Amino acid sequence: MVSNLRLLRTRKGLTIREVSKMLGIPETELCRIEKGQAYIPPKWRPKIADFFGVPISEICDITTGWPVLVDIKMPKLVRKNISK
Repeated sequence: MVSNLRLLRTRKGLTIREVSKMLGIPETELCRIEKGQAYIPPKWRPKIADFFGVPISEICDITTGWPVLVDIKMPKLVRKNISK
């Protein structure tokens, strides 16, 4: 499970640091939010949603502010032994 916020950020090709600077949100807090360790304060919700062009309900629970988690299948890393 990964936060939809992280998914939106990575799809835009942005780092946490870049988003932090653009939105004026501390990098450490943004990281905690993406990991599901912190809720999104009400004053940040519209700013984040507008930045990614999505409704607030796609980034967090409207009542609690906890990040929306999505279940995505991550591709398996396959190590190949290439010998010459």
